[in-house]
Amino acid sequence: MDHTKINLLVRLQHLDNQIENIISLQKGLPEEINALEEDLAFTGRQIEARKKVAEDHLKLRQRLNETISDCRGKIKSFKEKQTLARNNKEYDALSKQIEYEEKEIAQAEIQLQDIAHAEQRSLEIQQKGRQLIDENRYDEMTEDMMPDDVLQQQLEDLNRQVDQKKEELESIVVETADEVEDLNRKIDEQREIIEKEAKRLLDKYDHLRSGIIHNAVVKLNRNACSGCNTRVPTNRHTMIVQGGFYLCESCGRIVVHERLFEEAEQ
Repeated sequence: MDHTKINLLVRLQHLDNQIENIISLQKGLPEEINALEEDLAFTGRQIEARKKVAEDHLKLRQRLNETISDCRGKIKSFKEKQTLARNNKEYDALSKQIEYEEKEIAQAEIQLQDIAHAEQRSLEIQQKGRQLIDENRYDEMTEDMMPDDVLQQQLEDLNRQVDQKKEELESIVVETADEVEDLNRKIDEQREIIEKEAKRLLDKYDHLRSGIIHNAVVKLNRNACSGCNTRVPTNRHTMIVQGGFYLCESCGRIVVHERLFEEAEQ
């Protein structure tokens, strides 16, 4: 075969490797940022859910206290009217109204007690969580055990970490922007050339890289494919040394002599 065609493909792999190296400078920052933002959103939802419960309790407590105050006012008015009742029928009717208002007060007070018990229970659970934190027993923690102040501190810490990681990523992107642009231009030019000269090789290359394989073209290393370490048949060594290539029977990668990569770098 025309060995210049495989040289063209090695050159493309070399350029793609350079792009991959720049991406590796980001040290997984995009993934870290995504994970941190998910934790941030989860923590934010926890805090908002607790705030809503507290607000609902406050509103209900205010409404119940208003109900109790209103009922007591009515009872006072009914009792005053009882002193002026002209007969037993009027007196009994007022007594029933007083009894109704007293029941309303009792029900409201029970609801107030329920709110107080729920809040006390929440405090006790969070106190247990604080104890577990102090004893470093995080594996025993549940969501409701996390103390409010610790949860708020987590939110602030996560916000700070996200900002730091984004600044770090932005710095790398800015620093490498020109280099990436130049490499992308060279890659486009190289692909155009290979498209004309060795389309089948380019199709094979793209097929390999469409999966999890990024290094579709690899070096022969110690008589083996450096992509998967599978030994290359001895009868193929001469062809590789002479500038040809071998399709690895194990991983499908295109195996070439390391000299071709050295030439591509030049």
